[in-house]
Amino acid sequence: YPDGSNLYKDLSFLINKQERFLIIGENGVGKSTLLKLIVGELKQHNGEIILGNKECIAYYAQEQEILDLNKTILDNVKGNTYSEGEARNFLGSFLFFNDDVYKLAKVLSPGEKARVCLAMVMMKRANLILLDEPTNHLDPETQNIIGDNFHDYPGTIIMVSHNPEFVKNVGVDRMLILPTGKITNYDEELLYKYHDLNK
Repeated sequence: YPDGSNLYKDLSFLINKQERFLIIGENGVGKSTLLKLIVGELKQHNGEIILGNKECIAYYAQEQEILDLNKTILDNVKGNTYSEGEARNFLGSFLFFNDDVYKLAKVLSPGEKARVCLAMVMMKRANLILLDEPTNHLDPETQNIIGDNFHDYPGTIIMVSHNPEFVKNVGVDRMLILPTGKITNYDEELLYKYHDLNK
């Protein structure tokens, strides 16, 4: 922090290929900051963050900066990589059908914007996805559908979430608890504890 205090101390971990890695902790302990450090949006003062030399990262931030509000859903998702048909098929799995895909992003609800951003992350063809509270603004039924999409994703996921149902749906292997830096195998009881603390 600018006042000189450390956010983390002696924090060290290794993420395995295709792992589902969950970061939990009370509000304000630096979960989102850790994702921003990994993706390179922030620079650490000490220590190292080492990525594999073939790492391609897709990052979903709570602020949804990747969304161009003046473009349609389809244009946001399609980019230069996908045909319209491919993009529309993909958007169907994120609950956008028919003429919905031609809506401008600026008229969407917060939940719809979240779904577009999550589709964009999934369609980046990255081998490492970082998700920061991806279920904010999503109703339970939508959370299940989006969770299924990420469950089937073949790469590595590092995720900040206190949503037990979504976490179970994605299928988490290990959990990092901040600020202590303790790493444990997936523990549903512990996840519910932090879910209740962050309400």
